[in-house]
This record gives sequence, structure tokens and C-alpha cells, in this order.
Amino acid sequence: MNGVVALTGATGFIGRALVPRLLAADWRVKALLRRPDPDLETAGVQAVGGALGEDQSLRDLVADADVVIHCAGAIKARSRAAFQEINAAGTASLVATAAAAPQRPRFLLLSSLAAREPGLSAYAASKRQAEAEVARHGGALDWVALRPPAVYGPGDQATLTLFKQFTRGQAFVPRPADKRVSLLYVDDLVDAILHLLERPRWQGEVIELDDGRPAGYAWTELAEIASAGLDKRVATVSLPRSLLWLPAAANEILSPLIGRAPMLTRGKLRELFHEDWVSRRRSGTALNGWQGQVTFEQGFPRTLAWYKERGWL
Repeated sequence: MNGVVALTGATGFIGRALVPRLLAADWRVKALLRRPDPDLETAGVQAVGGALGEDQSLRDLVADADVVIHCAGAIKARSRAAFQEINAAGTASLVATAAAAPQRPRFLLLSSLAAREPGLSAYAASKRQAEAEVARHGGALDWVALRPPAVYGPGDQATLTLFKQFTRGQAFVPRPADKRVSLLYVDDLVDAILHLLERPRWQGEVIELDDGRPAGYAWTELAEIASAGLDKRVATVSLPRSLLWLPAAANEILSPLIGRAPMLTRGKLRELFHEDWVSRRRSGTALNGWQGQVTFEQGFPRTLAWYKERGWL
């Protein structure tokens, strides 16, 4: 047995990809769950009932843990305060509990490339604040924060809309269409986490990830890759920010009335139209020896096949 991993976000897209790999690597997994999950418990995960705002649940989660992997977080919320409560304050509570534990675990924060630009949106600001909360305990804990770019793969609902557009032969993208972005296939992200678990110490680093293509992809290149995978032409329609501003603002106004968190907001628009979402890999980090293996040319057909098998497309 490698040891005990205390995991948040086990029921999310990334968590569900990570859990079986942790178990296969002979880690015992304890997961913080708001409600029972028979699939996880059948797989051998030890459920800890509760949420990030519940002190006793957090103490139960980190008790006897060798590593905390914090994947839980919100990618959409009804307000800036809600983002802060979930992503920043939730992280602060968890890392403080870990730092106060008799057996202090190592702490891995799954952040976001958006944290590089905290002024763009409430989401980006909350993820940067989460990193700061972890760093604040750097004297007590070994820690590392990972900043993946957009993560996609089987089971992901966030990028499903883009895949639907590709299959229809027309993708709506932010102008200009040659703007470059990095991507990461979910299995590569899991590989990076497992690579870090094999390292004996972490040195308090924030590490950006990519899929092995250092210059990322232009939206037009993604459409070309999809065209080849689908064996039909996929056109890109580049939209100006001004066209999307009104519906984004309307979403923010209506969100409290309908009780639902919108994905398209003015902050999300600033993220989408930001000029540089290419990851910057540095040498000499705890991820030395790891390299992303699945480019979009390979990840696109795998994800597409999964969506079709499940009837999502």
C-alpha cells in the first residue's frame, strides 16, 4: 500500500478519472462526499460524508492521510461571492485543517490556468486566491498547485458543446480564430498527478500543464483536426465579443431569479477573448520527467467515440 489519499471532487469529471488510477496504483482513497455514491464505494473508496464548510468532516477526511488532493471547485456560480466561498474559502478551510493535523499530509491543489489572470473574472480571481491560501501554509506543508488549461475527455460536459458544434460542421469561436490555446486530455492530467505522487517532496510550486504541444492550438487548427476525425469539413465562425456581451449580461441579471448559475457571463467572455491561454512549462519543477502524451489529434476521436457510445452525441 502506497498510503492514504484524501480526495475532494471525487464525483466530478476529473475525480472519476483519477479514482480508479489511484486505486490501481495501490493508494487507499478517502473521498469527501455530500451524498453516498455506490459506484465509488463499490470500487473501494472510503466515503467521508460532509462538505468543505464542515470542520469535523474535514478533520475526518485528512486524519491519517499522507496526501490531500483537492479537485473540488466551481467553474460556474451565481455571484463573485459564491466563487470565493467555494473555490477560495473552501480551499482555505481544507488546507488549514491539513496543516493542523497531527500527521501533516502533502497537499496538491488542482487550480486552473485561469488563475494566471485573476483580473479577468470572478472564477479566475477565486482560483488565484485558492493558490494563495495554500501557499500561506507553506511553512507547515509540502504543497504543489497544478494549473491545467482546458481539460477534455470522456465524461466531460464542459467541452461537450464544442464537440457538438464540430459534429454539425460549424464551430463558433472567439475572434480572432487564430488565437492560441493549450488543451489537456484528462488521462494526461491524471498521469501528471500520479507522477507527482511518486516524488518524495514537493517544494511549493505552481506548475502549468500542456499536452506536449508547447505552442498550443489555434481555433482554426482544432477545426481542421476535427474535420480529419469526422471526415467532413468543419468551418469556424469567429464571433466578436460585442455580439455576446448582451446575452452574457442578461445571464447575470436573470441568474438570481431562476436560481441557476450561468456559464456565459461577462467574466467568462473576458476569459474566452483573452489573448494568451498557452501554458508555460518551466524546467526544474516537480514534474520533471513527465510529458503530456495525448494531443488533440489523438484525444478528439477517443472523446468523440465515448460521447457517441453514451448517446451524448
